[in-house]
Amino acid sequence: MNNLACKFILISICILSFSKAFSQVIPDSLQLNETVIIVMNNGEEYKGQLIQQDSETIVLKTVNGQLNLTTANVRSMERYDYVGEFEFPNPHDTRYFFGPTGVPLKKGEGYYQNVLVTTNFVNVGVTENISIGGGLEFISTVSGSPIWFLTPKVGFNVSEKFHLGGGFIMAGFAAEGSATLGYGVVTYGSLESNLSLGVGYGLVEGSLADSPAIMLSGMHRAGNSIALLTENYLYGSNYIFGIHGVRILSKRNSFDIGALIIPEIVGELPALPYVGYVRTF
Repeated sequence: MNNLACKFILISICILSFSKAFSQVIPDSLQLNETVIIVMNNGEEYKGQLIQQDSETIVLKTVNGQLNLTTANVRSMERYDYVGEFEFPNPHDTRYFFGPTGVPLKKGEGYYQNVLVTTNFVNVGVTENISIGGGLEFISTVSGSPIWFLTPKVGFNVSEKFHLGGGFIMAGFAAEGSATLGYGVVTYGSLESNLSLGVGYGLVEGSLADSPAIMLSGMHRAGNSIALLTENYLYGSNYIFGIHGVRILSKRNSFDIGALIIPEIVGELPALPYVGYVRTF
């Protein structure tokens, strides 16, 4: 192979490699004059109107003026279509502390959730209305007798403020069998502030519960980075437990800090601490 052919192949490989890298961070679906979010390789983030892009430079019109960015330093760029009173949308609107809302998880989106440090879940939207997920409790898994969970869910945005959902929460206890809670939930309000009523029936080793479990929950976003949450469960006429606290928000993360109130132990302990974490993807 002569030198000219070698140079041609080398140049072609470089062009194809660069084009591929460029297309990974600059989606073809984006158009000029759209509002976008750009994340740089060093973690800096910019929002603005896309007014120019090529293989060398991306130009944004921001609230502080025109900004020229080097394309090679861009990690990602995506459309920003959120319209609301906050700087970013609620990153975790499909659940309260643990119980579900009627809001569906969108197709292709998902989240990792940690509850009380030891229990881990992953949920993913497989269609616009159906999600599938599950999890494991860490300590029991390490000990060889894992406690596992399955959490399939369907949900529908009936209108802007009315959402319906339903699904199953199944838990397995190694050699001791499993328990399943089938539920339906209706949520009224925005994705930032809402109330939910859920009703579920438990099935343990083939036996259906005598009475339904009822969930009454709500969230209110009080600012860009904080929301108030309450989640309550009743069985028959008895108040079983509630979790009350706050959610600290960022664009991809949420941290839950709350007090777990169980009436049967209130005389001994006023409350138990509740902590949770969610990372969306």
